Amino acid sequence: MRGEEELLGTLAASITPRAFVDAALEEIAPRKRASRIVVIPVPNVAHDEVLHVLSFDGSAKAKREGGAYSAVIWQLPNWGIARAASGYATDLTVNEAEYRGLLLGCSRLEELDDVTRLVVCGDSNLVIRQMRDEMDCKSPGLKLLRQKTRNALQA
Repeated sequence: MRGEEELLGTLAASITPRAFVDAALEEIAPRKRASRIVVIPVPNVAHDEVLHVLSFDGSAKAKREGGAYSAVIWQLPNWGIARAASGYATDLTVNEAEYRGLLLGCSRLEELDDVTRLVVCGDSNLVIRQMRDEMDCKSPGLKLLRQKTRNALQA
């Protein structure tokens, strides 16, 4: 009986009033620091300026089934399609397909003579952040694709 009384006494002593719950929880598990906010300037296009937008995407269900990727190069201000291409390859992961889409778009850029300004956009947070050196690239396959893409963009 004495063990039960001690247990009940301990429980009663450790009940935290609702008003102090947040402070008590922060002692146990401190709040995470706010994530770093990256400010990306909104591109402005002058009335007589030609701007190109490279839009890329990639998709794969399972590595053994392969994946598809595509790229479209738009010309602003009228959003006309300057170039578009797509491809398919076996044994691709989703991230490899995304990189392949970006690389495909870069190869189509070489066909255009009047590219003075380029905005690149895609839905892959990983690819965008790795290309901007905001995220480490650890996979050997992705490292190779990232380097090929960087070389193509610098050409």
